[in-house]
Amino acid sequence: MSGPDRAAARAATGAVPMPRLATAVVASWLVPGLGHVLLGRVGRGLVFAGLLLGCYGLGLAHDGRLALRDPKQPLLSSMQVVANLGIGPLDLAARIQVYGRGAYALPRDLSSGSDDELTQIFRERTRSALSIYGTAYVWTAGLMNLLLLFDVWDIGLGRKP
Repeated sequence: MSGPDRAAARAATGAVPMPRLATAVVASWLVPGLGHVLLGRVGRGLVFAGLLLGCYGLGLAHDGRLALRDPKQPLLSSMQVVANLGIGPLDLAARIQVYGRGAYALPRDLSSGSDDELTQIFRERTRSALSIYGTAYVWTAGLMNLLLLFDVWDIGLGRKP
């Protein structure tokens, strides 16, 4: 398909050029809802931003667990970290606020005492009575944002009105 034919097909389906679509997807990960706004779905983007940021904030307020990769459970703990990372750079800001640094893994050797403070903070948050609810909100916000990246992709390709 030549350039003009491709442009006509894109216009007929409502698709956007690939550089703009890639920018929208990255922007949507960086700031939840921004990708939808960049594609002209302002209302949808603002609703998603409100839902995700509210959910994430509520989760943090209830001692939601900011997962750390555990060498004893690498697969499960890595999946938990991915759920946290789904919300974007906001996760790093939350980790710096909670742990005092951008920590993503427990130390390999807990007997060394070098990261004893990190482990203690992690365990205290996990022991909180509300932690299980807060964790559900935090992980839901991250996973939902990852799903919304696919929504932005489908809108940009013209698969979705």
